[in-house]
Amino acid sequence: MKPIVRSIFTLSAFSFIERLLGFVFKIYLAGQLGATALGIYQVAFSFFMVLLTAITSGLPLVTAKRTAKCRAENALCEEYAISTASLIISIIASTAIIALTVALRNVIASSFASSTSMTLVLYMLPALLFSSVYSSFRGNLWGRQKYTLVSVLELIEQVFRIIACVVLFAIGFDKLTSTALSMSVACLISAAACAIAYFRSGGKLSKTNGEIKPLLKSSTPITLSRAASSVIASLTSIAVPFILMGIGHSSDQAMYVYGYSVGMALPLLYIPLTFVGSMAFVMIPSLSRAIASKNEKSVKMQIERTIGTAIVIGGIFVPAFAALGESVGSFLYANADAGAFLAFSAWLMIPIALENITSSMMNSLELELKALLFYVIGSAVMFGFIFIMGDSFTIEMLTVGMGISFTLSSILNIIAMRKEVKFRLDFIVTLIKTVALIIPSYFVTKWLYNIIALPTFFRLAISAVVGTAFMGVGCFLFGTLKIEYFLSERKKSGNNA
Repeated sequence: MKPIVRSIFTLSAFSFIERLLGFVFKIYLAGQLGATALGIYQVAFSFFMVLLTAITSGLPLVTAKRTAKCRAENALCEEYAISTASLIISIIASTAIIALTVALRNVIASSFASSTSMTLVLYMLPALLFSSVYSSFRGNLWGRQKYTLVSVLELIEQVFRIIACVVLFAIGFDKLTSTALSMSVACLISAAACAIAYFRSGGKLSKTNGEIKPLLKSSTPITLSRAASSVIASLTSIAVPFILMGIGHSSDQAMYVYGYSVGMALPLLYIPLTFVGSMAFVMIPSLSRAIASKNEKSVKMQIERTIGTAIVIGGIFVPAFAALGESVGSFLYANADAGAFLAFSAWLMIPIALENITSSMMNSLELELKALLFYVIGSAVMFGFIFIMGDSFTIEMLTVGMGISFTLSSILNIIAMRKEVKFRLDFIVTLIKTVALIIPSYFVTKWLYNIIALPTFFRLAISAVVGTAFMGVGCFLFGTLKIEYFLSERKKSGNNA
């Protein structure tokens, strides 16, 4: 197996465990809070993520790239200066954001459908300061290719968040307050663990040696690009409830609809896309090295293969969610509305995967600002579509709008990348074949679920596994899922000899 593929699988394994825990935690929260309260929390969380992205996106990535370069040149003193500068910038930025948010809390609260959302944001604010410490040291560990250690640290954060929330519930704290506070507790613990890992692995604090300004210059475009998605998510969380209220829903009804759709159903779609996220994580330094060494053949191959693989990964799981979504929603959340929305939204996995991987490639090609522009264009089209719907708007139209947005921004990303690198468009054939295979796989999955005479859990598990395997085998037979992508170079060379 290729080293890069081994890293992807390792990251995917940890990420899958982390997302699985998050998924179980989401089910637990849904049962404890209910769809309406979950909607209120989701609005607060979306706004909080905008603030968090401003601190934890650009700087860690640039720190990782610079650290990798320092390691290659054996310039450890410069590496320590970069990490220290990143830490200083992050702490100052998080402190300023916290102060500004507190000062403007009444203004911000007026934009939410429920003022309770602002209260929850305030409880989560300490997490920004803790995350600034975590992200700085994490960037160094990432640049040193300590992927397993970074994955363990992220898993620690998820585990302690669940523990903190359950304990706060048990001792009688308000459940919405406990959910928000658990974020700050978990970030404190993960920051401490990351700092310990950094220093125990030989990291040091030193003078910044003029590294603050270069870090800011390099990280700002990336931060703006990454923050765009969080801003759009936050705007969506604010706009959709108001639109629903405008067409006749009460505040509680609007929060219920938003809660079961965005709070319950959509997160399930992201669990199988763990592998795509891991590819994006590993690809940034890998593609950057190929570009820096002017290895055009490697650059083309990485882009072509990764886009095709992302499409297949997104498509493989569509039949299971489309065929079983309604039953999954009823089984996991005891909420048929969440299940119906999940089934309707299953197709969204392909554009999500495609947008995710192409935007990461744009970062490696130093096209971050163009990626930001394309994402904003796609999002503007989404909002335009939603508002054009007027009184005919339903929550399902949010899925359609998101699909249009992700697809448009992905197409624009690909066009921009092809101006820099003339890679082939074979993934279009991969897309057509994958979509064609979804139809028979859907009917196989649905048929199995209907004929199996077992308790619901086993019916879901068996039909999902068989249906997904049927789709995977079909992709292999039709040549869209290629095993040679995962073979080691040594083995491949031996076969060619």
